[in-house]
Amino acid sequence: MEQQRGSARLGSYLKRLRTGYGFSLRRVELKARAEGAEIDNSQLSRYERGRCYPSFDKLCTLANIFSVSVQNFSDVLEMEKFDEFKPAQTLGFEELQSHGNSELEAGNFGRAYVAFESALQAAESVLGPDREDFRARARYKMAFSLFRLGKINLAESELRLILRDHQRISARTRFLTLLMLSNVHDERGDRYLALMEAERCLDLARSVGDRADQAYALHAIGRTCFEEEDYARAAGFHAQALEMARETASAQEIVILQANLGYCQVMLNRTEKGLKDIREALALSKKDGLRRGTAYCLRILGQVYYKEAKLSRARGYFEEAEIAAHSADSPYSDILFQAAFYLWEIARREGNVIQEKVYFGRLRHLRSALERHFDEVTQFDAYIERGGRGEERAVRS
Repeated sequence: MEQQRGSARLGSYLKRLRTGYGFSLRRVELKARAEGAEIDNSQLSRYERGRCYPSFDKLCTLANIFSVSVQNFSDVLEMEKFDEFKPAQTLGFEELQSHGNSELEAGNFGRAYVAFESALQAAESVLGPDREDFRARARYKMAFSLFRLGKINLAESELRLILRDHQRISARTRFLTLLMLSNVHDERGDRYLALMEAERCLDLARSVGDRADQAYALHAIGRTCFEEEDYARAAGFHAQALEMARETASAQEIVILQANLGYCQVMLNRTEKGLKDIREALALSKKDGLRRGTAYCLRILGQVYYKEAKLSRARGYFEEAEIAAHSADSPYSDILFQAAFYLWEIARREGNVIQEKVYFGRLRHLRSALERHFDEVTQFDAYIERGGRGEERAVRS
């Protein structure tokens, strides 16, 4: 039986899924019946209007119909905590997009999401041939915000809904959506797919001579090369991207690129040059109040000193990274996990049993909500699979 109080946010998401697939209420009813479930069109209408919640069984059926994870629905409900930051309803589409971009730049990804969600609603009232592209632009920014919040599955579902209407949106919106899908694949460890999509995006950007988009694509390729431990190629791509980004990109993008280039230099045993680049990026990030960039640079500095076995300095940077990543209303789960992982490793190396237990508990808590797959996650999962025992592992910085 359905609960009597529903969620407007969940209802809006269900409607976006249904209309994105071009399904009528009746079509969903028939698809549910084909799966052996009963969701009549009046029930679905109540769900979409936020009048009641679907039962778990019905949510599973709807997830199958729309090819999304059931986890998406709980992620949508979790986003309700940002509703208090919704912008004024009097703002128009471009004003809402601009407001959301400002929140993105500041690293307030939850606030950015609700601004772009409002922009999507505003786009529904736009008349004329640009309406579909306006909707796609808002949805892309929603996906970008979700991605930064670590809600990878939910971000991917928004991106795929955009591409279902690929013939009715601008070439640049298609480019950005495809490049974000490359980032999604990279975060999941599907690096071959990530590289193919990023290279395709680079070809598209070069074909129209767009240097800003070339920088974005080069950055994505460089990141994947770094994950594949091809540091020389990664450095080359990051250097090209940084040169172009200085002309066109936001301060946040420049900070991340310079920090990544610096980390490549460190991995190529050009430690002093690399540290100089990372520290300059950190100074720029602090100067401009870029919380994500600051936490990111601090985490990389911690990894550099961990690699050099300078554990005291590494600990200091990781603790600073934790503070920067924890503050405000949008914590950065990826940086929090990475910082906690290395603090746990440092405690183990130093034989500090209390700190080891504290950070182990923190990692267990963070891991349960983390959809990203990076080296520290892989190593921690392997440790858990061994029953939390085993010989000390060589941790790649």
